[in-house]
Amino acid sequence: MLRVLMGLLVIAHGLVTFAIWTAPVTETAPFNPSHSRVVGDIRPLAIILAVVTATGFVATGGGYLAQQDWWAGAAVASGAVAVILMALFFNPWLLAGVAISAGVLYAGIQALPQA
Repeated sequence: MLRVLMGLLVIAHGLVTFAIWTAPVTETAPFNPSHSRVVGDIRPLAIILAVVTATGFVATGGGYLAQQDWWAGAAVASGAVAVILMALFFNPWLLAGVAISAGVLYAGIQALPQA
């Protein structure tokens, strides 16, 4: 049961990440997902990173649910891209997303086979 909940959480996190960065920018939004204090107004970069992140999280969740060994590598990659995305476009509204992404990254690192 816990496996199903965790897998679905990772998939949902990917879909929410995609929705946040691809939604139209409005004046009433809590933050501007196309403006970075580090690199300025660069919406194409935000969308590319969001698509990579979302795809990775959906793959990670699916691989985890299907008990595939490769889910750990996908978790490391998608978690790292998500943390970079949220760091570049940081806003306090994203703290939960940063925590979830860092948790997925950590879980992936822990699950990688030891060399």
